[in-house]
Amino acid sequence: MLKKEPGPGREKLGFRESVLSNFQFLQDEGLRPVDQEVTLVRYQSAEVFLNVYHGRASFELGVEIGRMKEPAEKLTLYDIIAWAGAEKAEGLGQHVMFQVSSRHGVQEFVPKLAALVRKYAMPLLRGDPDAYYAVTLLRSERSREFTQEIRLRGIRSKAEAAWHAKDYSQVVELYDPVREDLTEVEAKKLDYSEEHVLIAGSAGTRSSAARTKR
Repeated sequence: MLKKEPGPGREKLGFRESVLSNFQFLQDEGLRPVDQEVTLVRYQSAEVFLNVYHGRASFELGVEIGRMKEPAEKLTLYDIIAWAGAEKAEGLGQHVMFQVSSRHGVQEFVPKLAALVRKYAMPLLRGDPDAYYAVTLLRSERSREFTQEIRLRGIRSKAEAAWHAKDYSQVVELYDPVREDLTEVEAKKLDYSEEHVLIAGSAGTRSSAARTKR
């Protein structure tokens, strides 16, 4: 969340009041509101905390859940829904869930946030260590996959340019380390490039040998 002061009109959106009304069920789990700001309401129990926020600059509505003993380790509601395998069922895109800048939007989507928390996050709000471990592990795996995807995207772009330039040694250099991640078409291009480099190398060796004999 950006450390930007909310605009003077944010109070009129009714975020704080809507959160306090729709997240009352948290009190049944021992979480009490300990911070009530115009763009952030924080609940805490002895073991866990939950932040409901309305991005000061982004206007994104979101939820963060964590354990009091590890306050820096926050799980987003998206992380939790992904752990439940319900992104498609809930019609969610990646990461950004609801972005609203009107009172009507706040009144419509804060209850939806509360319903999602109630549906998917209760094991975490009750401090279940297995649930925390599972969500954290999945998030780490997805982060690695995303990093690898970005890396592969760069490799594919360079390899495609090298292929069109008929720079087969460059194609091999780029594709060989990621051989297991290649598509069928890319694998065929790698095979062709390796054969071409091998043939070119053999021809060069024969030429060198012939010059030596002279």
